[in-house]
Amino acid sequence: MRSVETADIHDLQVLTELLRDVSTVGDPVSLLARFGEHFWKVRPVDFMVSLSQRGLGPGEYKVTRAMRPGERVGEPANPWRDWASMPTHRGGFLGGLIGRAVPQLVQDLRVGDDPALGDSVAGMGSCMASPIYDHGEAINWNIYFHRDPGFYTAAHLADHFLTVNLVGTATRNLIAVNRADELNRRLTGQLEAVARVQQALLPREIPKIPGLKISTSYLTSDEAGGDYYDFFRLPDGHWGMLIADVSGHGAAAATVMAMLHAILHGYEGPEFSPDAVLRYANGRLAASRIDSTFVTAFFGVYDPGTGRMEYARAGHNPPRLKRGDTGELVALDGASGLPLGILDEYEIQTGCVVLGLLDTLVLYTDGITEAFNGSREQFGLGGLDEALAACSGDPECAVDSVHKALYRHTGSLGRDDDQTIVAIRRVS
Repeated sequence: MRSVETADIHDLQVLTELLRDVSTVGDPVSLLARFGEHFWKVRPVDFMVSLSQRGLGPGEYKVTRAMRPGERVGEPANPWRDWASMPTHRGGFLGGLIGRAVPQLVQDLRVGDDPALGDSVAGMGSCMASPIYDHGEAINWNIYFHRDPGFYTAAHLADHFLTVNLVGTATRNLIAVNRADELNRRLTGQLEAVARVQQALLPREIPKIPGLKISTSYLTSDEAGGDYYDFFRLPDGHWGMLIADVSGHGAAAATVMAMLHAILHGYEGPEFSPDAVLRYANGRLAASRIDSTFVTAFFGVYDPGTGRMEYARAGHNPPRLKRGDTGELVALDGASGLPLGILDEYEIQTGCVVLGLLDTLVLYTDGITEAFNGSREQFGLGGLDEALAACSGDPECAVDSVHKALYRHTGSLGRDDDQTIVAIRRVS
């Protein structure tokens, strides 16, 4: 059994400290600095040079780092930040090395006044130079110098070549992670800005419609989405009520939602029936030619004097009507047509319902019924109807009952899709 040499134990301890230390850093500059501090304890070196040819012409290079072990002069070099200000060199001792994109060992070294290094390596007797490959090309180099003319051996070079390429890979991965994090931060900021705009397009307050009590809820998913609800004061004292859902998620869906808001608020008639309004919106959306995007919508026109609501449903989920006298739940599943924005020519049917005293109409988007639990089971119409049956019919109670039932079903406050509810009750 071979005994473990004291030097072997020391090397292992240093390498353990190295790996533990570099695992804590979050940027490539710190990674390289920490690596050098530890690695030089077990790999003797009197001077170190790193250079890069990234994006440069043939034979051109930039010295990204040149230092002696333990040397700390100000802030560490940061070639990713300062690349443009670093001088570009050609020729000299380093230019000769990088002319051959393979590891090289040089003994009995004599380098005087060098165009890139000056007299920094004067007195150095040997060096080993290792290319660091990136997509098969020797883009970067790491070069160790020692004063002893015969110090470095082929074994040193093989170890150095493998080590610096592993560190190079770790550095590239860290750069990629940092770039991805930065892109995610920017994207998140943009989506949050879109979400704020989206929220601003919703009614700032619920209008006071004679004889009605209304409660709304608009909960967004992690991404900006396309849910939309609104109220419109129409001629003859009538009111328009809308709920809509743009297909997809993210900024594109939110943009289409904003387009629909502008289209409907710019509508000037002359007809204000549900089918006329939705035909107009469809024509404007279809003319925009937004590929693979459509809008489902429910639009109702309510007469406060009679409680009569005429409505049309463009591919949207059928609203639920809870009768105030019996508690019966009815689906307004007629008067349907295609979603908006698919065809230029558009026809849609209309239906009619009369809200009796204490009747409650619940409009919702599919983020409610399509919410999944851990077993990938949807909340569904069954879950929605059960939640509405358990409430008093008061709009606030209806919204609260649905949210509580959703939480029991999903076990999470997070959402994969926007969830919008508009609960309307006739109280007089």
